[in-house]
Amino acid sequence: MASARNRAGVRLRPLECPECRHPCRLGRVPLRVGFIGLGNIGAPMARRMVSAFGADASVFDAVPAALAGFEKEAALAASPAAMGGDVEVVGVCVRDDADVHAVVDGESGLLRTMRDGVIAIHSTVRPSTVRDLAQIAAKQGVALIDAAVSGGPDGAGKGALTAMVGGDPIALERARPMIASYCSDIIHAGATGAGMALKLCNNLVTYSELSAAVEAYRLADALGLDHEQLSAVMTNNGNLTPSMRQYVGFRRNGTDIMGKDAFLATQDALVILGEKDLALALEAAAESGIAIPVTEQVRTRFERVIMEGLKS
Repeated sequence: MASARNRAGVRLRPLECPECRHPCRLGRVPLRVGFIGLGNIGAPMARRMVSAFGADASVFDAVPAALAGFEKEAALAASPAAMGGDVEVVGVCVRDDADVHAVVDGESGLLRTMRDGVIAIHSTVRPSTVRDLAQIAAKQGVALIDAAVSGGPDGAGKGALTAMVGGDPIALERARPMIASYCSDIIHAGATGAGMALKLCNNLVTYSELSAAVEAYRLADALGLDHEQLSAVMTNNGNLTPSMRQYVGFRRNGTDIMGKDAFLATQDALVILGEKDLALALEAAAESGIAIPVTEQVRTRFERVIMEGLKS
């Protein structure tokens, strides 16, 4: 089967199923895959990938302790560069734009050795970051797509994430078997950067909802109301989404489950992540010439809303 080229001129070999000899979306072809970033959501994503691809999978994390539990199931790469020459498709789920740049194009990045295949960026970063890196990768014959994910660690562990993808459709099809190992819904939003833009819009709602839910239950406490009654009302009218319900329950019982210090660490991490994602949404709005004042207020007060009363 002849190779295809995407709009950037990158040659992309279609995945051929050995059973039917055509590009297969069912993941039945041997595919060498990798995953970089084994954090709160990256680890369960990687476990799903390893379960699907077994010995054809490799993983990497900058923190050696994060690799614990993977050594018997997948190859442990010494660096992104060490992985790059051995994989056809690799997912990246690291903290921020700087980390994505380092993993892809840094001194020990994937592009030091990768000369074919697809890099899927799962981290929530600026759309411009993936566009810039896609241009750099294309010069080396590598396609880079944004594949932002939503659904949290629980969704990742169940293989029920939603992927919001931007980039060449041929590249997406090549990466689809790997992405489908941890995503039940894959939405192709458009050109490179469109998936990340869609994620920023979604996150804007997520953090606004969380803030509103925290304040609603705080007000219920002040008014002497029962939490379960509020939850029932909010569930019946659609205001309490499953993710909000999960967070509210964790917020109420987290200290008992894991201890105060560990619980506070999760909330500190949530604040850092939320402030970053909301800042990216505000930046995108400014670049587009529109105002999103509610988001500005949520961003300004997010830490106070989430941490209010927790450290007392």
